[in-house]
Amino acid sequence: MQSLGKPGANQFKFIEWSLFGMESVTPMPPSVEIPNCGPAFRGRQYSVRPSIIPKTMIPEAITNPPVQWYGHIAAGLPREDQFVGPLTFPLEGKERIHMIWSDAPCWETCWNGGNEMQEALRHESIEFLLIQHPWMENDCLFADILLPINTKFEEEDIGTDSDNGMWSVVYYEQQAIESLGESKSDLEAVEEVAKKLEQFGGIYEDLHARMMDGGKTVGDFIKAGFENTGASEKLSFEEFKEKQYYPFPTKEKWEDLPVGLSQFYEDPENHPLTTPSGKLEYYSTALADIFPDDEIRGPIPRWIEEGDGHEERIDSKRAIEYPFLIVSNHPRWRVHANCDDITWLREIQTCKVVGPDGYAYEPVWVNPVDAGKLGLKTGDVAKIYNERGGVLGGVIVSERIIPGAIYQDHGARVDTIVSGVGGLDRGGANNLIAPSATTSKNAHGEVTSGFLVNIEKVDVFQLAEQYPEAFGRAYDPASGVVVDEYIVEGN
Repeated sequence: MQSLGKPGANQFKFIEWSLFGMESVTPMPPSVEIPNCGPAFRGRQYSVRPSIIPKTMIPEAITNPPVQWYGHIAAGLPREDQFVGPLTFPLEGKERIHMIWSDAPCWETCWNGGNEMQEALRHESIEFLLIQHPWMENDCLFADILLPINTKFEEEDIGTDSDNGMWSVVYYEQQAIESLGESKSDLEAVEEVAKKLEQFGGIYEDLHARMMDGGKTVGDFIKAGFENTGASEKLSFEEFKEKQYYPFPTKEKWEDLPVGLSQFYEDPENHPLTTPSGKLEYYSTALADIFPDDEIRGPIPRWIEEGDGHEERIDSKRAIEYPFLIVSNHPRWRVHANCDDITWLREIQTCKVVGPDGYAYEPVWVNPVDAGKLGLKTGDVAKIYNERGGVLGGVIVSERIIPGAIYQDHGARVDTIVSGVGGLDRGGANNLIAPSATTSKNAHGEVTSGFLVNIEKVDVFQLAEQYPEAFGRAYDPASGVVVDEYIVEGN
């Protein structure tokens, strides 16, 4: 608003500086190359397929197909992709979902509407659920078959660091330890499945050989990834494996590169922005043209009291029953649900709150003003709830959260007392009670913070009497839920 691109009127971004290989978002002197090890990857496809489902719409796509939306809902696609559509799942004349194969089993607690996701995973249309994973993340509890997967320490691999902002690096990841137990790498697990499928012939004939490009090894793919970078011009593959990394030097004469959006400021006609008009838009011409009837996501940003499918404001009618807004950020002591069982972290005072029953509950922060009204004190166990269900938490009374709001990190390990919509979770995974509605009818992002809840103190011993099976599960105070209880071994 004060001359975009003018000296002193730029912005500085501290993370993901070269994400998707974009030199334009690197504020530091760039390296001569942003390396890409793509040929080393097996399985993942970056192309957009005709049949897709946005993650935020998976429960509805399973339980109530067909679903419809705009855009391919993937980071890094051009701005215009958000207007592609409407897209539909399932495609015309095609089947609904009958099987799920997942290697990212945290849908119910990393996205919106988690209790609905639980119901979807148990829906009668889902005949089989296969999950491969190193950890017992939350969705693993729904799996029919669980394939144990290596950690990075048990595998040989290649990687890049193109996000540090200055010196992009390609590095060799040497195998540190042998595979533990019966675990295999993701690739090896899929190889075994491919070999089994070959017995059915037809489209499965020679499946394993096709998957491995005619019999290549992991080492062959790592070498191909290395050779796809400029590092192969500076040292041999064997030298690279011995040294284990190669940092790309800074570009020569980087001082002469244009700073930020300075070219747009100096000559906007010849250096336009990527907006339809080529200029800084306060009025979105694309939204006005493509979604002229969208009253929620209009061409001019403005305050929206209630959105499509959302009544989540503290002055709404729902707030009479659910008067608090929950703040739920990425956790400080976890990565989503990963690391929730690390004993050292759980010893940190703000990582867990040990209740009177010895269970380490996910903290919920409450302002002293609200705590006084509710009769809550630090160390109590409380239920956070709305009509979508409830989760438990260990209370921390603190001035660090404002009155009228409560705070609980997202991504805790699920420990289900009652599953599905209207259910109750002991672990404090509050995505379970987040709205199922996406950001708006024409934008399908997740809504997992700033929604309405209520909070009340609970007696965990009374709950234990009411739900003896859930409260009687094996539990390790140092690391949490003992996952063996959920596993039935078979041949």
